[in-house]
Formats: sequence, C-alpha cells, structure tokens
Amino acid sequence: MKYILLLTAFFFSFSCSVYKNAYKIKKNPKVEEYANSITAKELKQHLSVIASDEYEGRETGKKGQIMTAEYLKNEFKKDGIAPGNNGSYFQNFPLLETFIPDAKISLHGNKYEFSKDFYFFNSLINMKGFKVNTNEIIDLNYGIFDKNRDDYKSKSIQGKTVLISLDTLENYENWNWRKKLQIAKDKGVKTVLFTSKNFRSNLRRLDHFLNKSSLKLVPKKKKKEKGNTLFLFISEELKKDVITSIESGASLINQPNYNSFLLDYTNKNGIVNTSNVLGFVEGTDPELKKEIVILTAHYDHLGIKNGEVYNGADDDGTGTVALLELAEAFQKAKNDGNGPKRSILIMPVSGEEKGLLGSKYYSENPVFPISNTIVDLNIDMIGRLDENHTHPNYVYLIGADKISRELHEVSEAANKTYSNLELDYTFNEENDPNRFYYRSDHYNFAQKGIPVIFYFSGVHEDYHKATDEIDKIMFDKVEKITKLVFYTAWEVANKPARLIID
Repeated sequence: MKYILLLTAFFFSFSCSVYKNAYKIKKNPKVEEYANSITAKELKQHLSVIASDEYEGRETGKKGQIMTAEYLKNEFKKDGIAPGNNGSYFQNFPLLETFIPDAKISLHGNKYEFSKDFYFFNSLINMKGFKVNTNEIIDLNYGIFDKNRDDYKSKSIQGKTVLISLDTLENYENWNWRKKLQIAKDKGVKTVLFTSKNFRSNLRRLDHFLNKSSLKLVPKKKKKEKGNTLFLFISEELKKDVITSIESGASLINQPNYNSFLLDYTNKNGIVNTSNVLGFVEGTDPELKKEIVILTAHYDHLGIKNGEVYNGADDDGTGTVALLELAEAFQKAKNDGNGPKRSILIMPVSGEEKGLLGSKYYSENPVFPISNTIVDLNIDMIGRLDENHTHPNYVYLIGADKISRELHEVSEAANKTYSNLELDYTFNEENDPNRFYYRSDHYNFAQKGIPVIFYFSGVHEDYHKATDEIDKIMFDKVEKITKLVFYTAWEVANKPARLIID
C-alpha cells in the first residue's frame, strides 16, 4: 500500500510539473483591441476586389496577378506600412516558362500521344527525347526495395530503362512514385516508365498541369548533372505494347525502329516576370527588431480556363486578405507606441500554384537573413468547411511541432487564451496521405530550419474550380482564424527569447 501511495504521489508530482511548465499567456486587453481591428467586413471588402472577374483569376505573370500586386502595395501604403525590400514593396523575380510539349512515342508502328497515352512533368525534369530497344527494358514489378521485398534482385539495371507499377500493394500503400523514383535513381536506372491502373483518372486530375505551360525558377548555372534519371507515366495500353515486345524478344519484324521505344520531344521556353509583395512593420526593441516574424499567403490563382475566370476566393483569396488585416493590426499597435519587439514581414507571395515558387525564391534570396527569421505563419484557404466538419469553429494546424515544440505550445496557449477554436491536427500526422505539410509556402521556410505553422480549413468541392467564389466564403470564420494568427504572431514577436528549436 505504501508503494502504491508513493507511486501515486510521484505521478501527481510529475503531472503538476508538466502543467506548471506548460506555456501560458496572460490575456492582454490592448492586444485584443488590435486584434479586433481585424473584421469580417473589411476582409470581405478586400476579397470583393481581388476575387472579382476584373482580376482575371490572378494567374502568375499575367495581368490579374500584376493588378493584385498593385492592390496589395496600395493597401500597405494606405495603412502606413513600410516597404519591405530596401524601399520597394516588390521582390521581382523571373520564371522560366516551359510550354506544352510536342511529344509522341512510337513503338511497333503505333503512335502514342502526350497527355493521352503518356505524360511527364516539365517542371520536375529536363526531359529529352530518347530511344531504347524494348529487349533492354526490364520489368521491375512494383519497384520496391527494403528488408522485406526486393524487386531489383538479380537484375542488371545499371543504365537501363525499367517498368515500375504504381498500383497499391498491401503493406506498401505509402510508396508513391517519388519514393520509387529515388530508389531507381540511387541504383543507377537511366529511365523509369511508371504504370498504373489509375492512369486515366490521374490524367484527368493532372489536366491543369499537363495542358498548360509550366513555370519554374530560372535555374542557376551549374555543372551538368551526370546520370540524371528520366521518368514518365504510361497508359495500360502502351504498357501492354511494351510487355508484348519484351516477351517476344523484340524480334517481331525486321524494320528500323520497329522494336524501339522512341520518344520524340521538342519544346520552347520563355521568361515570365512576377513578384512577391513585402510590407514591413519594424520592431521596437533595438536588439530584437533584427529578428523577423514572417506572415505569408499566396495571392496567385489559376487564371482563365476555357473562357471561365477561376477567381480563387478561398484559394488563396482568404489568406491574402487575412494578411492585409494582419498588417493593419500590427501597424496600429506600432502607431500607438505599442508595436511588437521583433519585426513583422507581411509577404503575399506569387507562384504558389506553379510549385511554391515565390516562397522558394524568397527563401533562396532572402531580404532579411534566414538566420534572423524565427518563424513563418502561413495561411492558405481558411474560408470554407470541408467534409470532416459541420461547424465553422475549427482550423487545421500543420507543422507547428515539427521544428519547434515550443511554437506548438505558444499556438495552443494563444488559442486557449483568446480564440477557442477547435485545433485539428489530422493533417499534421507523418503518414497523412494528403501530404499538406509539403504543399504550401511554409514548406520552403521549414526546409531552411525555420519553425512554421500552416493554417488551413481543408479541401472542399470547389477546390481548383471556377465555382470557388466569394459568395461561399464564411467571413466570420476567416476573421476568427486571422485573429488566432495575430495572437500567435504577437506572442512570438514579443517573447524574451526566440523559439527553441528541437
């Protein structure tokens, strides 16, 4: 009995110690006053402008995106927010535009068309035409290599072309094409032909990326990489043709190129100019103001497709207008002599829909040293409900505990003290198949070791459709989430010490 009492006392003591050390925030009426300058009414006023047809869907490098950048700059100026890039509100950068490829595959006298029978991603690979005899193509089944399964066993694949299935295999559900490609590359494979029973549905899902020009950052000049692994995705019909040729020994007819898997590919490139928009609220502490809290959201969207304007009211109009209200709130505090100790960089970024390009450019060409950047709070789609919720009083938080456990605790405390939102961590799980942690602008900062939080309300039925319109936005929800971002940023910006990195 004595042992049980001692053990109970120990656990009671331990639990009290954990509670005692939990991060706490004392409610501050002045902070609430500044947060209350963030209103659903003003959020709607801003979104009614940038998510209107006049702004043509804000596609990167196009008229609507340039108009939106000007609107954001003018709103910063109106609220007295200083430019964040050495006297300029813009961080301009060029993008390399790769147009829809003219590509076809020939095999056994059959012709196969790009985006119908096969596809590849211009933004991910410098694809060039190639030719390989089908008797040199090796079927690797699922292309798995681990302690329990080896599809490479006893096969000479160095410098060869291989077939790899992307269909689901029990106990290997999380093996996506990127993982399989990396293994193939490590083993010296020259070309990967990915196959899948879901080829047609994947093709429909990727139509936006395949049948429009793609953009990427202009690559820095570097030495040509050796052993670059090419990869493309082929239909079941093309796969059967390849398999037939392999099984026949590639000797069906004695004609030039008849037994060759031949990809013809030509393309043209161009330059597109775009910009991030930077507003700056300088900190008030002489030493701490050198440290930067960054607030981001992407202001670009999909533009016009088939004559329809994709206004992107939620994606990411809601995050963009949230930044305008956050900037105004921090500037009001500064004007009252109560500004944050650390500096706040409010940065709507461009090019997210093209591959997180604006945030990547900033992270590689920072205006303020990365070493002085202590957090990025990123907002992307906070105005709707997803299928997992029936009430608006929630937000998904992603990434808060991945680099700094203390940031997670600050976030929790800010919510408990001020907002009382339901914080949903479903998409923060490492095995989340949606991989949202890797799919918005915070990720480029996380890669630099900077703590991040991604605020998100989930995907809805109008995601990446022309029906993502302002009349479906829940502005009270946007207001409440934006205030939570403000409270969290305020606490991080005024802490005596910067966030602890785990």
